[in-house]
Amino acid sequence: MPNEMTFHATITQMNPAEGILAYADVKVGELLTVRNVKVKKDDYGYVVTVPRTKMPNSDQYKDSLYFADKSMKEAFDKAVSDAYQNRLEMREIRTFPPDECWDDFEEEPGMGMEPSQC
Repeated sequence: MPNEMTFHATITQMNPAEGILAYADVKVGELLTVRNVKVKKDDYGYVVTVPRTKMPNSDQYKDSLYFADKSMKEAFDKAVSDAYQNRLEMREIRTFPPDECWDDFEEEPGMGMEPSQC
């Protein structure tokens, strides 16, 4: 098995609940996939949290996933954060028409100014 582990994150759901920006699945090398990784935001930026398990006979939750070292956790978080940023950028691209569409806008009576279909 290689020393360096690779992480490939895929955003599976955007804004699923209040306080959660997204859910992601993260493929860990060719070994496994971690599902339901959360992306949240706090005062310092994006926070990636792994799934948690409720402990029997208590109200406490503990992480279901632990990393061998800090650099591995950082690589995992970066993969998820990058996937989230890419997904946000894709939403912006789909939301707004390209700049050249606004060059020759068509004005229809009663409809106001709208970009031409390009």
